[in-house]
Amino acid sequence: MFFVNANLTATDKLDFFVEGVIAMSQGSFTPFNLPEPEGIPADVHISPDHAGASKGAYDFSGIGDYSDLDYNQLEGTLGANYKLDKRAKLYASVNLLDLQDDQPYVYGDLTGSIITYAAGMTVGF
Repeated sequence: MFFVNANLTATDKLDFFVEGVIAMSQGSFTPFNLPEPEGIPADVHISPDHAGASKGAYDFSGIGDYSDLDYNQLEGTLGANYKLDKRAKLYASVNLLDLQDDQPYVYGDLTGSIITYAAGMTVGF
């Protein structure tokens, strides 16, 4: 992950700021197998011998296939603050969030971008 932040004072009343984050994430589980539990009475719901139970509930051999994580995320903000007086400021910003999902699974491809805008006023007491 990389982060950058910069502030620029243009005048006594106006300043600008820029922030950016780049995150590159990867991870996965190594496949593993656990022994099927024994000695659980068939009338207990977690028993592999329970009527309607799925033996697949105890099969972890595919976890390596469904645990891959590989995405890049870029987030950037550009904004400004304008000082009205000693206690009040106006602010505005634009934020970009971009996600590149290089290993879509389970929830599908999460690749996408969004731009948000914010504006407001702060007042100190």
